[in-house]
Amino acid sequence: MSAGRPDELVVPDLVQPVIGYRLWRLDDEALWSPYVEERWGRGVHAAVCRADRADHTEPAPAHDCSCGIHAWYEPCPTLSWAATRHLVAGAIALWGDMELHPFGMRAARGMIVALALPPWNGPKPRRIIEMASALDVEAVPARRLEAAAREHGAPIPPGMAPEPRASRAAYAVEQRMRESDTGGWRPSSLVSRMRSPD
Repeated sequence: MSAGRPDELVVPDLVQPVIGYRLWRLDDEALWSPYVEERWGRGVHAAVCRADRADHTEPAPAHDCSCGIHAWYEPCPTLSWAATRHLVAGAIALWGDMELHPFGMRAARGMIVALALPPWNGPKPRRIIEMASALDVEAVPARRLEAAAREHGAPIPPGMAPEPRASRAAYAVEQRMRESDTGGWRPSSLVSRMRSPD
């Protein structure tokens, strides 16, 4: 949201939902965030703060916290999820307050709009189709995920997201080093941050 003086009208920066991409864990009954016990269901998903050291009063996503619904700007590479037993890629529509970062974003609200199918037949694609049906969303071949997502919103406009100063791995290390200055760094958090925005 844009706001100047306190008495000025607040006008949204983006009119339609923003499209993002992420991974979920698939089990027999639901989709879950990869690194926290957060179940994703049909319809709108509201962000809540689950950070260990959350000391903010504002709603998620807070600027100086890691809370919010995480998503990348681009689809996840197929090889990062397709050959695994439990990871599923997909697209989400995001809206509300947002925090933009060099490699991804965090939002206040989101909704799954499509799940990606791996490029082969077998039990996993069948489970993804069943889950998509239960969530009332499309299951599309991975190569069509971006097109399916654009039916529900638009990507962040070019130039709006901050430019990365380094590779994704170097950025993750830099973020963790900053956290170590405040006592929040754990060696395991570095690895998980490089694998997923959750």
